[in-house]
Amino acid sequence: MLHNLKSTGLLAYCRKGFEKECLQELQQVAGQYLVYGYSRIQDQQGWVYWQVSQGNANKLYADLRSDQMVFVRQLYLVIGEVEAESAKDRVSPVVEALQNCGSRFGYLRIEAPGDDEQGSLRGLSKKLVAPMSSAMKAAGLLTAKKDSRLPVCFVTCLTGQHFLVAAGAKPAMSHFEEGIPRLRFDPEAPSRSALKIEEAFMVMLEPYEKAFVLKRGQRGVDLGAAPGGWTWYMVSQGLRMTAVDHGALAPSLMQDADVAYVASDGFVYKPPKPVDWVVCDIVDKPTRTLERMADWLVHGWTRYALFNLKLPMKSRFDAVEACLQKLQQKLESAEVEAEVRVKQLYHDREEVTVIVLTAPFPDKSNVS
Repeated sequence: MLHNLKSTGLLAYCRKGFEKECLQELQQVAGQYLVYGYSRIQDQQGWVYWQVSQGNANKLYADLRSDQMVFVRQLYLVIGEVEAESAKDRVSPVVEALQNCGSRFGYLRIEAPGDDEQGSLRGLSKKLVAPMSSAMKAAGLLTAKKDSRLPVCFVTCLTGQHFLVAAGAKPAMSHFEEGIPRLRFDPEAPSRSALKIEEAFMVMLEPYEKAFVLKRGQRGVDLGAAPGGWTWYMVSQGLRMTAVDHGALAPSLMQDADVAYVASDGFVYKPPKPVDWVVCDIVDKPTRTLERMADWLVHGWTRYALFNLKLPMKSRFDAVEACLQKLQQKLESAEVEAEVRVKQLYHDREEVTVIVLTAPFPDKSNVS
């Protein structure tokens, strides 16, 4: 869809403070395609503009998927960088940059990924949508009505007069706005950690995959469960859960017939018989958590696992790489056929979320 578009590089959104890791991931993936580039990043900006110096950015973008990358939340193909000379006219320079890009667009979005929800740039982005859309339509760059067959045009506000103009298309582009699913906290949930596990199942699994691996009547174990946000979510999906923690669960869960509470250490507990799911959000060293999750998978105590790895202050990208390599080695040594997915979610902080699915794997043809 974007192979004829004139591009200068990739624009990736990430969690603020993880720009370095986002850049490392882009460089590592691009290197496999013999595409090379550079970027000037600042801490806490929430995005990385990676400019290609050698290779084909369009082909690289066509082969990437933001949902299969760890630190990259959203991914676009950059058309150009625009600096408006006057705050009175921000529209004309952007439209001019699009004139010879080689594409027509089916939709326009204006975003401010580095700003907070009440920030001035978000307010500006909303005000620019109407005049920018009108100007693009007048120039023949934007369809009169939304057309999903064409790429989406994205204008990213870096400052009030500094913009990156980009294009997005699936599968590289996340279908969530800015790569963030907008979830609503259920007041019945014992803690906001319920949003984290809900996001994991929404972002890291396709709907047909979730239907295959998460079913009513399954049994699961939540290690380090208190106060019970993850247990609550799994029960809401129809599972019967064993919640393991020395700390107490929320009273509502202690009285729930689908929850069995075990006052024990999550790193010591072993299920009396195999279960469908183990979930774990214990705050500990990532290597220790990984070792324990590997035990569950290698010994056949569970079919599926979902857990968080708390990251160190430094060398976070390398820490994730080392943990994943170690997990893969353990699974291969035990001849466990498994698929491992890793993502830093919006509701994660200094951590990444891991989902491990053992064979048989879900596909659209075997969903009941």
